[in-house]
Amino acid sequence: MKNKLVTLALIGTVGLASAQEIGNPVVKKLYEKGIITKEEAIQLDEELYKEQKEAVQADIRIEKEAIKAEKEVKKLEKEIKKTSPIKSKAKWFKFDGVAYIGYTFKDQKYGGDGGDFEIRRGYSILKAYFNNKDYFRVTFDVSNKPHKPGKNEGNELDVKFKHLYLYKDISSVVPKTGFEAGLVHTPWLDFEEHSGWWYRSISKTFYEASDGAHMLPSADLGVDFKTKTEHFSAEYGIFNGEGYDHIRRQDKGNKPYNVSLEGRFTWHIFGGGTLRYIRGTGKVPKLNPRKDTYTNLSVHVVDSINHRGTNNDLNIYQLHAVYNQPAFLIAGQYIKSHWIKSNEATGDGYSFNFEIRPTSDRKLSLFGRYDHWEPDKSQTLKSGSTIVGKWDKRNMYIYGIAYKLDKYVTVILNGITTDYSENLTSNVKVSKDYNKYMLTLDVEF
Repeated sequence: MKNKLVTLALIGTVGLASAQEIGNPVVKKLYEKGIITKEEAIQLDEELYKEQKEAVQADIRIEKEAIKAEKEVKKLEKEIKKTSPIKSKAKWFKFDGVAYIGYTFKDQKYGGDGGDFEIRRGYSILKAYFNNKDYFRVTFDVSNKPHKPGKNEGNELDVKFKHLYLYKDISSVVPKTGFEAGLVHTPWLDFEEHSGWWYRSISKTFYEASDGAHMLPSADLGVDFKTKTEHFSAEYGIFNGEGYDHIRRQDKGNKPYNVSLEGRFTWHIFGGGTLRYIRGTGKVPKLNPRKDTYTNLSVHVVDSINHRGTNNDLNIYQLHAVYNQPAFLIAGQYIKSHWIKSNEATGDGYSFNFEIRPTSDRKLSLFGRYDHWEPDKSQTLKSGSTIVGKWDKRNMYIYGIAYKLDKYVTVILNGITTDYSENLTSNVKVSKDYNKYMLTLDVEF
């Protein structure tokens, strides 16, 4: 502002001093070369001087208005702070949400058929930021549960905590690293759901799905570290080991003080390791499969010590690869695990999925997935000639079409088919095969 006032004063001084003289060097040169007359030069010089003066005056007016507006904003902020019923030491808050709304018809090979409208899942996410990097997060999780356990009285919607943690950036101590402490993410599932399998609203990933490998959930009590560079990222931590929905689970034994060590290590071949694979602050770019090209190779390992109260550790080893460009995605993984005899968590399997986006706007998608899980036969328990353990070799096929209406809503029409071997528990054969037909509204905001 001061500089503009000085400029205006100088222009006025020059204008007074140079009356009937040519002050503009370009105009003066034109006059000296005889291109214009002196009268034309003086007239042109005066017009240019007038325009310059008006321009400086306009800048001064704009700057005055900006200063005035800034003062009004600060005044309004103070008033809001005084009158707001919400008091907090946080700098600002951010609210996100996700909902999976749909209808499912299930056709069972043995058993009744039927369909229902569903709220499959709903997440309400609140973050309180202390600065640009550190925050506290709370995620409320809406899911179904029986109205009365063991009674045939239907389900009801239940609200529980999925996340309740502090995120702290420690890049000044450990480069490119931060950590979550509390009820936190575990290293694998959120990463896969936001890079390799984008249809959580219709099915969990192969790693978690009950008709797949049926391993561990996506959150647990503990400490989760995250390191991100352009071509390498890692997530690793120590956790209770049974997941956020089975805290301190000891249904297979009474061994206390069990913990789980878990880590994911990813090579981002084409870069992109610093992009956010989960919903972020908006200040860091998020991965967009309809716009970005990426190739990731990942290794994931778990050692859940004294798992579920037993004397045995649950060990999981996983390899995963995904290639994406705006027109299509392909991904595949292999999992091998070992725990106790007669449990489906001891075995190995693999999964492949694809997505094709044939239109130029990439709003339409055709997708499919194949899962195969085979519990280890050598772990099946026998009592004489009677099988008392279970061995459920199974395949799952997912196929569908999706259309992204806008940045908030995606409509999905799909089917799921399972193909089980016979369940030999207690020598009784019960088929678990079914076909599902689903219509889904995947809402994110």
